[in-house]
Amino acid sequence: MTLKRIQVYVMLSITVLVSDNLLINNAQARVQALSFISEHEGVADLYLIDSTGQNLRKLDTNQAKKGGQHAWSPDGRFFAYVSREIGKTAIHLIDLRSKEFRRLIDHPSLNYSPAWSPNGKWVGFVSDRTGDRQIYRINVNGSNLKQLTKKGDNGNPTWSPDSQWIAFNSYRGPEHNAGNFLLYVMTADGGRLRKLAENALSGCTWSPNGKQVAYATTSFGNKKNILVIDIDGNNLRQLTRLGEGRWASSPAWSPDGQWIAYAFKRIVRVPGPGERLRVDEVFGDSAIHLVKATGGLREPIEVANELSLDLYPAWVPEAFLPVSPSTERQTTLWGRLKQH
Repeated sequence: MTLKRIQVYVMLSITVLVSDNLLINNAQARVQALSFISEHEGVADLYLIDSTGQNLRKLDTNQAKKGGQHAWSPDGRFFAYVSREIGKTAIHLIDLRSKEFRRLIDHPSLNYSPAWSPNGKWVGFVSDRTGDRQIYRINVNGSNLKQLTKKGDNGNPTWSPDSQWIAFNSYRGPEHNAGNFLLYVMTADGGRLRKLAENALSGCTWSPNGKQVAYATTSFGNKKNILVIDIDGNNLRQLTRLGEGRWASSPAWSPDGQWIAYAFKRIVRVPGPGERLRVDEVFGDSAIHLVKATGGLREPIEVANELSLDLYPAWVPEAFLPVSPSTERQTTLWGRLKQH
């Protein structure tokens, strides 16, 4: 073997090692991001923030203002959001490339809590068009509306990773008490309904591996905490331990399975009988917290608290996120290696 051929083999080996290392570093450089609604005095805007609590920015979509709950398409190109109008709420879809939007649900009723299926085909949502709050499914092009539940007062649908199942909260009792708030699962067409847990309020989220569901509950004292349960109803465990007058709601499981984001709320005033208060009159503040999805009780990490009232966290699809500065530097280094 000639010296020149040996040098070629050595260079090829170095190139393979460097490229593998760069791929690993690029994977580590990806930062997960959250979107959330910040609402103050009736005005709501959509914000993004890194899971490290850095790089807060407003999502520049004029039509997404005065919204609430929202859901990203799996490819990160679209998201569904709730817009409030007099006497009703509608659900819109916005194309983040063209900034064009269209109304997905247009009905003289309350329509909210959109949930985009992981296969990209459907948007689940809640509507009170029949009198009670029921869960519906519709194709993303606005066709084939299907009512999935017919009993109870239901909310907060969340899809399983394979888009075959939906978990949701349901109030099914003659009296208004926490014991009548239940967690159910059903198939994507509304079949095989099964109760999974009791005392379930204010949202639920499916784990990325499809084996667990996290939800907010009042079953551990007069407060709302985040719990996780296996999909077969076993292995119930508590993730947060909030004090009196502290609520956790709207849990959202991170795509890597490591974290659960939720809205942390501090109650300052409880409405009296028949009294209607604005959200910012009930809660003194609200922040976005993260808690580890594995292990026992852990101290949460505060991600967003710069704004007045932070609600409805959702994880941003990786396809939407720009390349991080560190990744750009590594790509430039790889380009230089190729040039040499």
